Amino acid sequence: MTPSHLLLALAPLFPATTPGPQDPGREHEAPSTSAAGTQSRTMEVGGAERRYLLHIPDAYDSPDRKGPAPLVVMLHGRTSNGKQAASAYYGWTKLSNQEGFVVAFPTALGKPTSWKASWAGKPTDDSLFLADLIDELVDELEVDPHRVYMTGHSSGGFMSYSFAATHGDKVAAIAPVAGLSVDPERPSAPVSVISFHGMSDRVVPYAKNKWRAATAVESAERFAKHSGCKAVDREELQSGRVHLDRWINAKTGTEVSLYSIEGGDHGWPRGGRRSVEATTLIWEFFKEHPRKPKRGPATSTVPEPPKEPGGSGKTRGHPKEHALVSRTTNIEQVTGPIR
Repeated sequence: MTPSHLLLALAPLFPATTPGPQDPGREHEAPSTSAAGTQSRTMEVGGAERRYLLHIPDAYDSPDRKGPAPLVVMLHGRTSNGKQAASAYYGWTKLSNQEGFVVAFPTALGKPTSWKASWAGKPTDDSLFLADLIDELVDELEVDPHRVYMTGHSSGGFMSYSFAATHGDKVAAIAPVAGLSVDPERPSAPVSVISFHGMSDRVVPYAKNKWRAATAVESAERFAKHSGCKAVDREELQSGRVHLDRWINAKTGTEVSLYSIEGGDHGWPRGGRRSVEATTLIWEFFKEHPRKPKRGPATSTVPEPPKEPGGSGKTRGHPKEHALVSRTTNIEQVTGPIR
């Protein structure tokens, strides 16, 4: 299936939402965030309006819930958006309802949309947006800051690796799918990784690639080295069609896992005899790898974002003092099914 055919297959059924009028002289008061369902939101970050969907499961407001809820941030691929990331193709909304975690689906900027990963160990406008988004949801909701996770497909997979490198204190674990590591910098804190890559992927090759990014194996090895993990014996799954390589740090509990799928293409792995079901495996991995509380506070540097390889040579700037001009500027409840 070509990328364009894949996008057509993923087209979700969402009604359009129109932002309501805002009084610039007053702070916007959001409706109750404990109401189950999917909300369409915007927030202003560094002078730009950013959009995301927020899904809150039924169990979030249940009296049986024990402690703060986990948060998963799901990043779409190039040319896509948060609405498609929330579709049944990926299965995150359904799993959120079953397992009781909160999930956010942000949308990248650009035409076509694409996440701006870091190539030089410096935050980008997108990584700053995602950091602010996580901070807002941790502050606003009953979200456990030690159980914040990020996953992404294609461009979102690149961004997951990149965000862990520049904001390692924000996420306990990441799950890139068909993405590669472009930033060799060491995260500020250990980050567990579960990664999936089709060995026949023609969009983001498993081995050598035109961007001179690390290969799928090198990307996993890079994070394993960062976290002091040692390799364990390879496991063969699905009659040898899927190879699982793992690196583990027994002392800290940090783990890196790479699922290499023979014959796998650029799509999201959805199970079957020749593949694995990525969404379920990712969530099980996330549950097993929360972040241990730190003894001291962690900080993230905010230098100017770098130039992008192959770009115009211009740098996308952001304010010297990066702050939310207005946190949540609009919230609309999404009605209708997420398919």
